[in-house]
Amino acid sequence: MLPAINNIKKKWKVWQESPRGKLSAKVLRYAFMAVIIGYLIYQIIEIGWQNILASLPTTPWFYLLFVVLYFSLPISEQFIYRLSLKFPFWAGFRVFIEKKILNSDVLGYSGEAYLYIWGKKNLEEEHKHIFNVIKDNNIISSFASTLLAILLLTIFIYVGQVNFLDFFNISETVLIVVSALAILAIGLGIYFRHYIISMDRNTAIKVFSIHSLRIILVYSLKIVQWAVVLPLVPLHVWFVFLSIRIIVSRLPFMPSADLLFVSMSLEASKYMDVSGAGIAGIMMATNFLTKTMSFILYTYFASKFRQA
Repeated sequence: MLPAINNIKKKWKVWQESPRGKLSAKVLRYAFMAVIIGYLIYQIIEIGWQNILASLPTTPWFYLLFVVLYFSLPISEQFIYRLSLKFPFWAGFRVFIEKKILNSDVLGYSGEAYLYIWGKKNLEEEHKHIFNVIKDNNIISSFASTLLAILLLTIFIYVGQVNFLDFFNISETVLIVVSALAILAIGLGIYFRHYIISMDRNTAIKVFSIHSLRIILVYSLKIVQWAVVLPLVPLHVWFVFLSIRIIVSRLPFMPSADLLFVSMSLEASKYMDVSGAGIAGIMMATNFLTKTMSFILYTYFASKFRQA
């Protein structure tokens, strides 16, 4: 049985690396994006462009909080990676912004590949050490975000503020099984951590703490950012949208995750006592600002890099 499985894996890997396999993956990725964009356009037309434009955020606090949220990840990664690697602050700041852009706008984990290539060329560190640092940080980051996601979703459901199960048509049995498997995986990860990560315990604790604090800060500020635009919306409604945001963020290798979140948020607004135009205004403004900021920064850094 095992040789047959290994043979299938080898054939699958060969097919993935073949021109036809790469083309098929690209076609599927673009097809998925087209479906999301098409459905999003349908939702926007249903709400009405004029209603959405009239509902765009006008308070400056929304835009100030956007800037803080946008740079929270690259700034936190400065502190995280400088625990194990030596690099100039501003050079690292540029690289972590580009890493964020690649992960969010190109493909998940493409930013890590870019960071590794940059590290090999610019850091006086062993290539294996650079690879292990990136690997360990991603494992710890995934562990922290998954653990906090489970805790937050459990709290939201337990206090009865999120009608989560009905909205996603999930039974309590499925939820319990999935949660149990996730907790088991986390427990096994902790028990076998020495075989998974090479980072020493003190550094790993610091990395986990920084990731956890950033995630809690981002989730809290995200709710504040939405609430300053629509202050009359109850807090439990924002918990629903935050739950959707958490779930979408945990989907691996998901193209157009931000657009998927916008589409799901607009769909959720239909089942709650909240303005669809207001939600669309917030989500579309955030998405537009993110894409614009990423385009400007990436273009600027690319230009400066070519000049150097």
